[in-house]
Amino acid sequence: MCLSLICCGWMLLVSVFAFGTAAVNHTTTLFVNHGESAKIRCNYSRTDDTEIMIVDLKTLNDIYICSYIHLNSWKKQICKDHIRFIWISEAEEISFELLNLRIKDTGTYTCTLRRVAKPPQVDLGVQRVQVIVYPVLSLSCVKGPDGSPMILCSVEFYHDSLEQLWIRDGDILKSSYSNKSFDGSFSQQSYLTLPPQTFNDTIYSCWVNHSSLNKPLMANVSSSVCYEKGGVTMTVTAVFVMLTVVLTVFLITPVIRKHHKRARQQSVSPVGVSFTPEPILHDNLQSEILYSTLGDHHPVLCSPAIVR
Repeated sequence: MCLSLICCGWMLLVSVFAFGTAAVNHTTTLFVNHGESAKIRCNYSRTDDTEIMIVDLKTLNDIYICSYIHLNSWKKQICKDHIRFIWISEAEEISFELLNLRIKDTGTYTCTLRRVAKPPQVDLGVQRVQVIVYPVLSLSCVKGPDGSPMILCSVEFYHDSLEQLWIRDGDILKSSYSNKSFDGSFSQQSYLTLPPQTFNDTIYSCWVNHSSLNKPLMANVSSSVCYEKGGVTMTVTAVFVMLTVVLTVFLITPVIRKHHKRARQQSVSPVGVSFTPEPILHDNLQSEILYSTLGDHHPVLCSPAIVR
């Protein structure tokens, strides 16, 4: 009798649990590039007696990042800025779109739709999606502590191991040193010191591989670019500017001196020449003899002048 009661109670508990929760569908995996979006569809089976529904989007640690409630229409309860809620009434489709994804957004997301009223509360659908953001590789020219040109290879990725190699014109090299940090995602920085500049241009490549990649990533940079940014071009430019200034001063100085000398000569009156106002002639002086008053010599008899 006791055994029968236990069995009946167990069967009742199983039936209640089966009615109260919906089975989790298989986990879907989405691979997206950095900065792109991922859409998580919430599959569910709506019943005719549904009056109030709530749909939640949670992370793997059961942290709510978006929640909407439906009572005549959908109303937002909480939702982060980079998440967009999508409701298509004709098809009764619900989905969440994760916008502008970063490496740290990699993870497993669960969409749960449940009926709140009429009681009892029932899960209408549970969908789990794993979103993986591909690693990001960047290559740049930097200066070392002593000012020498270097190449920096930076990689952002989400957990798991990462392989990284330096390649010079097809030959595999070793990096000078690397640095790893963790901030919700992983980042690795590797530096390569360049040898003294030669006339030959060399192509350097940073090669990385990760478990989320279908094929390795590789970025290239020319050595001439890093030498220019390392100060060679700046030094040449500075020397050129200095030579231009010196040459300009050398050519303009004689012209300035010549112009200054000419201006000074024009500002001095000739020696022995003085200015005397021209005499005013009147009608009653028409028959008088006029003398020249110019110069240092004695007056010279001039021809009579007729004033008209």
